[in-house]
Amino acid sequence: MTEREPLRISHIAKAPIGVVWNAWTIADQLAKWWGPQGLKLTVVQANVEPGGKFHYLMSNEDGTQERFEMWGGFDYLTVDRHQEIVFINYFSDEFGARARHYLNPDWPLEVYNTLTFVEDGDQTLIHLEGAPLNAQPHEVELFYANVESMRIGFGATFAQLDEFLAS
Repeated sequence: MTEREPLRISHIAKAPIGVVWNAWTIADQLAKWWGPQGLKLTVVQANVEPGGKFHYLMSNEDGTQERFEMWGGFDYLTVDRHQEIVFINYFSDEFGARARHYLNPDWPLEVYNTLTFVEDGDQTLIHLEGAPLNAQPHEVELFYANVESMRIGFGATFAQLDEFLAS
């Protein structure tokens, strides 16, 4: 990881910790809310355990524009039920191998993330920290130059989580 402070994002989900945990760890639930707003998520693999992998395809399927596809993955390092998930995320190819972001090849190849869950009555505090891993200096600079954009993106993703949890 880098010497810099990680990206930090917190969110309060209005659901008990078990329900929120399941949304993060069960494939068919992840498929209903994870990812950028407006994109469909297809789960290829979701094995949420140490050494496991989440491999997915994000695509637009509304038919109003040229088809767009973006593959991604998480490699899970630590999974401590109802407490913490540590994972490395990355863009990938269709087979799950790490790949450069096709729109921005200077994006870090890997991002190290720690996701924590804290129960507070009938709601759950979710805290995400992330930072480039094994990145070149220009990749680190690009990551940190885009912190506000990532906050906005995660805000929209967490809004989708809230909608899913309310349904």
